[in-house]
Amino acid sequence: MPFTDVRAVLFDLDGTLVHTRIDFARMKRAVLDRVAAAGLPPDSYRALDILAIRTAAAARLPDPAAFLAETEALLVEIELSACEGAVEADGAIKTVQWLRERGVRVGIVTRNCAQAAAKVLRDIPVPHEVLLTRADTPRVKPDPLHLHLALERLDASPAHAVMVGDHVMDVEGGKAAGMRTVGVLTEERADDFFAGAAPDAVIRALPDLRTWISP
Repeated sequence: MPFTDVRAVLFDLDGTLVHTRIDFARMKRAVLDRVAAAGLPPDSYRALDILAIRTAAAARLPDPAAFLAETEALLVEIELSACEGAVEADGAIKTVQWLRERGVRVGIVTRNCAQAAAKVLRDIPVPHEVLLTRADTPRVKPDPLHLHLALERLDASPAHAVMVGDHVMDVEGGKAAGMRTVGVLTEERADDFFAGAAPDAVIRALPDLRTWISP
């Protein structure tokens, strides 16, 4: 059944609204190299995601601000380079326009850096009212704070909002925030990719979102 009384939809950016060439494995290696250079055992952090590695390692260093600034510069450089040639996800702009024509407010919440997000959205102008990158929140997805801050700016409550993303962290964040959730199953993902996260709906392409949204 469609989600009723939807006032706002939050979207992930990379992999959901747009496709870039960001090499996340390279980013993780770069951060782990800096962890090792700082005298910490990289294997202790390998199981964490990239941003969690930075936070955890910084907490154990005498100058955490310097480590965070250094690793952020590395990540920004990789992200900006990978944004060259970014492409719109199939039907992204038309789907968002369809939502806004029906009075649904739209926000984008991304773990990407502000510079990369701004560049991509200049090149691929997906309509939105709010954009929150990792620079705009002390805690990023899957922490619900990232989503709650976006909803506050959209003047929408979690009960009347939907989170849409291509990663398990998007679903986990949406659930933690008290929102309904939609997983976007990109073509390289297995059919059961979201099985553990159990989103409220799974779609293959953004235009399919129309069958689930009832403003």
